[in-house]
Amino acid sequence: MNSFRFFNILGAALFTGIALQVFIQTDGAKKLTESGIFLTVSALLYFALTFIFHKSKNLFVPLMAVLVLLSIGMIFLQELVFGGGH
Repeated sequence: MNSFRFFNILGAALFTGIALQVFIQTDGAKKLTESGIFLTVSALLYFALTFIFHKSKNLFVPLMAVLVLLSIGMIFLQELVFGGGH
């Protein structure tokens, strides 16, 4: 088994477990929808980054740097983007 297949199986198991946990523990359709959208985007990002890492490691590092900067930026901009506080 190569690393690409291993990480795809690992990701599928991980996101299936998280999806099951979200479905079981979330109350209300709105929160379930929001959690489902976040989980879907996270899974797509994971599998896209796994594919990119397998195809081109030179492209993977800059993409991870952009993802880190966007994540740090969202810490400070989440109130402007999503409105309201915690």
